[in-house]
Amino acid sequence: MNYYEIPKVALHRHLELSIRHSTIRELAPSIGFNNLTDQSFADHFLITEPMKDLGSVLNKFLDTQKLLSTEEIIERISYEACEDAYNEGVRVLELRYAPTFLVQGHNLTFEQAHLAAVRGVKRAEHDFNMAVGLVCIIQRILPVKEAESVTDFAIEHKDTFVGLDLADNEDGFDSKPFSSFFKRAKDSGLGITVHAGEADLPNAPRYIMDAIEHLGADRIGHGVQCYRDQKVVDYLIEHKIPLELCPTSNWLTGAIKDPDGHPFKKLMDQGVMTTINSDDPGIFNIDLSHEYKLLHTKYGLNQDDFVKCNQYAFDTCFIAADKKAKVWNK
Repeated sequence: MNYYEIPKVALHRHLELSIRHSTIRELAPSIGFNNLTDQSFADHFLITEPMKDLGSVLNKFLDTQKLLSTEEIIERISYEACEDAYNEGVRVLELRYAPTFLVQGHNLTFEQAHLAAVRGVKRAEHDFNMAVGLVCIIQRILPVKEAESVTDFAIEHKDTFVGLDLADNEDGFDSKPFSSFFKRAKDSGLGITVHAGEADLPNAPRYIMDAIEHLGADRIGHGVQCYRDQKVVDYLIEHKIPLELCPTSNWLTGAIKDPDGHPFKKLMDQGVMTTINSDDPGIFNIDLSHEYKLLHTKYGLNQDDFVKCNQYAFDTCFIAADKKAKVWNK
């Protein structure tokens, strides 16, 4: 099976962490990393073995974030992320980013960063036969006041955002205080996806239900821990709420301890709307076709399964129906 030739819809891919290795190496001297060996490059910029917890993973993203210091760089990585996805067979792509994370430590406004990303995406859509939508992320670890400003920004730019997301560490950061922001965003017409039930925490299945009941989640980012509570699984099936599953990411972040024990196939066979995603491909040293190969060779998914997963993703993608239909020829 040629995994690159499978037409794909990708829903869960972080713009800031889709950066090419060649681009990282080119930009690294700007933050003091000169003459990187392969080992020092990996030490600073890659995650290829499981970390102790999700918080440790998130901290390792900071060196990469330091590279994203100008509008030109943001436009470039946005274009390259789309081009790379296209070369993986992706024809419908959602890229998500956190304005607060992108501009942190840089002399940039939300507006400057966002318009740079939009320019990169639009150039890619012109050059490649693909539809791309941007999802705005609220960082749950920041003060609620910051979430309000990000929500305002997303709604003000709903012509160039397709959705709103809540991301970052779930451990100790309840989602419910953000409910009013997500209601406003949903009322404005933005799609709602929420990182929930990712980390291996005692209340992880409950966090998924919080995202649905209090934030109005149309989709769940990750949600892998739902397998621990059959009532939550049944709810996802009954209400047709898809999971944005990221198998390699779940292993590297410690969400799934056994590399052979991901519940993807079990959830799919039960009727959960499972979608296939790469999360942070640049930093995790993978691409989306890697996830297809993994699911085929290790978990037994076949061509029909891939068609079903991509149809789930296409149907629940936040990009306008007419726009995505133009590029989706299975």
